[in-house]
Amino acid sequence: MARSLDQQAAEDSLSLSDADAFAVAKVCSVGGLLGESGAMLRLFEQLARAASLRVDVLMIGEGGSGKELAARCLHELSERSMQPFLVLNCGAQAPGLIESELFGNEAGADPGVTHFAAQRGCFERTGAGTLLLEEVSDLSPEMQLKLLRVLESRRVMPVGGTREVDIQCRVIATVQSDPRQAKTSLLRPELLDRLSICPVAVPPLRDRGNDSELLARYFLAVLNSEEGTSKRLSDESIACLSRYSWPGNVRELRNAVHRAFILADGDLDLGSAIDRPLQLSSNGDGRTLRIPVGTPLADAERWMILATLRKCEGNKTRAAALLGVSLKTLYNRLHAYRAQGFNVSDTDRELIEVAN
Repeated sequence: MARSLDQQAAEDSLSLSDADAFAVAKVCSVGGLLGESGAMLRLFEQLARAASLRVDVLMIGEGGSGKELAARCLHELSERSMQPFLVLNCGAQAPGLIESELFGNEAGADPGVTHFAAQRGCFERTGAGTLLLEEVSDLSPEMQLKLLRVLESRRVMPVGGTREVDIQCRVIATVQSDPRQAKTSLLRPELLDRLSICPVAVPPLRDRGNDSELLARYFLAVLNSEEGTSKRLSDESIACLSRYSWPGNVRELRNAVHRAFILADGDLDLGSAIDRPLQLSSNGDGRTLRIPVGTPLADAERWMILATLRKCEGNKTRAAALLGVSLKTLYNRLHAYRAQGFNVSDTDRELIEVAN
């Protein structure tokens, strides 16, 4: 970084201490959470403050903005840094299995699952570490109430069990928009009140000033190192970084740099790499998915699934029925897309544009 974090923080009138600034800089260089903008330094300050407290955290940020990296940064800054860091995406779990995944189950407790041996849930496996619950609002209202009870009592009851188990972990729950400012929210107000004790906002890339250039150069440097090349960003690409709004945030920028890297013989042309190939356009009472000739089948399938999910307003059971696949198959596809780095919780921002 061109300037130390504490120097920049002083310029932005922040209260980040020298010790915290050094700790944050160390985590950024290891964990990949990079940024010099005032918005990011304010985030670093929030993370350092939350890390020093023994409280659960609600992390708010758009898809692709870096919520998991921010959660890992908070974990590394805390006294729990030597303990496990576990991630569970609530939207990627089949409804019938999420309770066992979270709380565990006794042997033979659930004949609907393929395993009958006792297993520990995420809360137990995390120990005294940090459990990241991604897209917590995707949990059913009933599961949200059970989660609220766990957060308040710090005890879990395994499925089929008769004795509660103490838990010690910190919980970080993520959502893509602030439920307190939304007209409607899938997050129960009781759970929202409990999690809102310590909210942390992750800024979108469009609010991070010149961080887009910093990140693009970093992603390019990693690719050059891996491939033994010396490709550069063209002047037009650098100008494009500030002109484009990056609705998919850091994830979209990283993918665009990678795509441009593959296509470039010399300097990278980011402008061509961010042209989105897929559109949903209105057609009478329905919607038409237009896919260019030559699109890889895997991409076409992913776009069709995401478009159908959007049409069904996120209702996975209805989407699976329309697609002619089982609900389990749909969950497996979504889990695979998340593992590949695609944001399947916000289809408007993942390779899909709606032309009204």
